[in-house]
Amino acid sequence: MVIKKKKSIREQVYDYLKGEIVSGNIKEETRIVEEEYAEKLNISRTPLREALRMLELEGLVEAREKGGVTVPRTTKKDVEEVVKIRIALETVIFEELFQKVSQNDIKKLEENIRLVDEIVNDEKKSQEVFKYFSEFNKILYKISDLPRVIALINNLNLYLKKFRKISAESKARRLSAHKDHLEIVALIKEGKKEEAITVNRRHLLEAKEFLIKQVNG
Repeated sequence: MVIKKKKSIREQVYDYLKGEIVSGNIKEETRIVEEEYAEKLNISRTPLREALRMLELEGLVEAREKGGVTVPRTTKKDVEEVVKIRIALETVIFEELFQKVSQNDIKKLEENIRLVDEIVNDEKKSQEVFKYFSEFNKILYKISDLPRVIALINNLNLYLKKFRKISAESKARRLSAHKDHLEIVALIKEGKKEEAITVNRRHLLEAKEFLIKQVNG
């Protein structure tokens, strides 16, 4: 028998607020007023406060000296730190996936690239391209079979998700990322691990420079 546990009000509020922050619907430097959100969500302040504490532990909100919480502004230093950690973690991913990758895995990566190739130049489908780029990473992560490392990367990416969506709207960034993915798959097929790690590192560093421009802008 499988027992399905329903999410508590606290968890539902946490999921909602996290989604609003990550998507950018709740802007940076916005103060989250308990009274307003309790009324908006038709809940008491207790589960709201508990949800805000969970978000604070993740760094998605921060406490104010005079009480209440705000969504912190993403800084250049934040971007640099996140990308530096992601490079380290994805190097671990690549080290592992080269030992585990199968022909079926490669077919999945190639199919992803084929789908992107059809729409990468279409400005109206930039967010669809972003979805496929995210799926490409998920395929690589799944091959590695390192759930704890994957969880760390996914948590890191939350901080920059809204900026990564903006990068998908840039045709130059879309084409560059697509080219990198093509190169990575070719190197995986050839068993060239160190070269693939180098390309992935370059890919992330180029993304970092683009994201820093968005943050500074």
